Amino acid sequence: MLEKIIRNLDNAGAELGTSWNYPEFDALLDAQRSRFRGIPITLHAPFTEVCCSCESAEHRDMEQRFCRAMRWYRDFKASSIVMHTHERTVTPEKKLLFQEYAMASIDMTARMAREAGVRLTVENVGYAAKGNVLFDQNEFIELFSHLPPDVGALIDVGHAMANGWDIPTVIKSLGERIKAFHLHNTDGIHDLHRPIFEGGLCYSPEQMENLLYCIRDNSPRAALILEYAPGEHINTELFQNDLKRIRMILK
Repeated sequence: MLEKIIRNLDNAGAELGTSWNYPEFDALLDAQRSRFRGIPITLHAPFTEVCCSCESAEHRDMEQRFCRAMRWYRDFKASSIVMHTHERTVTPEKKLLFQEYAMASIDMTARMAREAGVRLTVENVGYAAKGNVLFDQNEFIELFSHLPPDVGALIDVGHAMANGWDIPTVIKSLGERIKAFHLHNTDGIHDLHRPIFEGGLCYSPEQMENLLYCIRDNSPRAALILEYAPGEHINTELFQNDLKRIRMILK
């Protein structure tokens, strides 16, 4: 369905995941290479724990999974790959240790990416209702002063909404260090991945338009990825209408 929708849109691409929790996933993703040939692609790195000691089995598993993801980067001729800072629950007494683990893992992944010719970005993840916030707004901004300059930021606006972030401030602070956005809407508490212009949610359609103006003025070259949850509402018409509205704002 995704490939069909993309081919019915002008100048659009897709972001593909590189892991999921069923054993046939790798073979299934391999089989999509011909289906998505000629479509601009970004990749999402594996949903595996990166916030772990470099001596741990978790870390070795993470490294192996990222190596496979970078192979798919070449296979799909992707333009970037985004990684999470962590997946685990974060308690106050573990927060500083987990931040150290995460930064070390991102540094290692950045070296792997550089050697493989892969463009890497790092996404803000976790939200208060789930108990897995590792970097708050200011800490996430500060993170990029410690990471290699070729590592870009990806701002997931739904995650930021669920944590009460001042998203325009984040955008203005990081500017062109932001290489991509995951755009979706939510209720301000959960990670719902609803369409960005849907009413009755955390950001009204007018607030979302203002956010897009902020993106246009501060991160004009960032990729805009509509990260919508599957459902009966997902169809070509929805994407056509949302993309048309976005392009009117950004032109």
